[in-house]
Amino acid sequence: MTSSQISVLIVEDELIVAHSLQARLERHGYRVIALARSGDDAIAAVSRSRPDLILMDIRIAGDIDGIAVAERIRAEHDVPVIFLTAYSDDETLARAKITEPFGYIIKPFETRELINNIEIAVYRKRITDQLAASEARFRGLFENAVIGLILSGPDDEVVETNRAMLAMVGCRTRTAADFPPPAIDPRIREIARIEPSTKPVEHAITTAAGERRILEITSARIPKGPTSDALTARFVQDVTELRRYQRELEERQRGLRTLFLNEESIREQERTRLSRDLHDVLGQMLTALKMDLHWLGSHTTDDATATGATEMIGQVDEMIVFTKKVCSQLRDNVLDVFGFAVALDEHLSQFETRTAIAVDRRYDCSSIGLAHDVEVSLLRIIQESLTNVTRHAHATSVTVECGRTTTGVVWRVRDDGVGFDPASSRPAESLGLIGMNERAAAWGGRVTIVSAPGSGTTVEVEVPCSERGE
Repeated sequence: MTSSQISVLIVEDELIVAHSLQARLERHGYRVIALARSGDDAIAAVSRSRPDLILMDIRIAGDIDGIAVAERIRAEHDVPVIFLTAYSDDETLARAKITEPFGYIIKPFETRELINNIEIAVYRKRITDQLAASEARFRGLFENAVIGLILSGPDDEVVETNRAMLAMVGCRTRTAADFPPPAIDPRIREIARIEPSTKPVEHAITTAAGERRILEITSARIPKGPTSDALTARFVQDVTELRRYQRELEERQRGLRTLFLNEESIREQERTRLSRDLHDVLGQMLTALKMDLHWLGSHTTDDATATGATEMIGQVDEMIVFTKKVCSQLRDNVLDVFGFAVALDEHLSQFETRTAIAVDRRYDCSSIGLAHDVEVSLLRIIQESLTNVTRHAHATSVTVECGRTTTGVVWRVRDDGVGFDPASSRPAESLGLIGMNERAAAWGGRVTIVSAPGSGTTVEVEVPCSERGE
């Protein structure tokens, strides 16, 4: 702001002195908006024109002196005041200081001294206004934040807290009219004593209404300033409902997995029954039919009948092979009879024969104890992984390996195929992947897929270890 933009009100009951001041100021480019002789005149002029600065004599005409006028103007209009006076006694100075003047010049004074004081006062007022605006913005953000805020100083003494924090612990929200401010609630003091941490810390409280609430607290350090101590800011959120929803979701997930596990068990039982019926009933019928055809072929003299019987025997053999294949797909009887290792070896051998893709076996199942139902799920996951290799990988080799962890075992099916970008795929729409994940999760395990374009794909299955048959 230049001097020509600064408006000045002169409050001086001696007109000669007032006009002299006006002349000096105008020579330096300041704009004098009025000359006031009394306190009432000064207050009226400020209300009418609101100057940038007031030059105030302490001894003026009227019932009130310049100090009382300055105090009223400061309260109502916040216009900076510089006192111009011939009085420098301690009592007058003490009264003047209460009004927080922007200058105190003893008469007589030099023009340069006056101009310097005016420039400093205007600059100080501009900085003060900026600080006040910054403080107002901070106060508005602090008080109206939707999360609870606590500022604490050394020894975790609570310096300030906002309305949201008060409401969170069940206190009455304070107002500007509260004086003195209400005492800090003990629950807030308790939160302020929690060890500061940038990671969320949960803390349970009982509100003033007797409700049990769960709060999530994070902290940040505010460094020490030139005139202030270092502070700790705590950001508090009420996560009671969120935790309740999470518990409900976890319970529903457990319920769904239990349902999935039960359905899988029923499905496996039905496959076992159907496989057994096909093997025992249909297999026996086909075997009996084959024996009858052999008898017919050996007891007929008609060449055409004998040839027909031989062809039918070949068809029955194909039906028997097909029935065995269906039975094996429905239920791996080898797993029930000979165990997981033999069943896996046989399935990998069939995979090699069917696809001409070499399989590198790197596992030893002799020291790994898995519950039977877990072995069934694991075999199904490996089968599904190999099916995906056949359909999508365009691989030339597959490695199946097993390793131990501190809590269980990890099986990996790794191919050297084309791979894919997991980030751009949509695994949630893949029923095969969903099935693998749910099978593993039902037993406390997990499935991880690692892949990249041109780098093949690895399906990793981690399952907890348990004693066989548990």
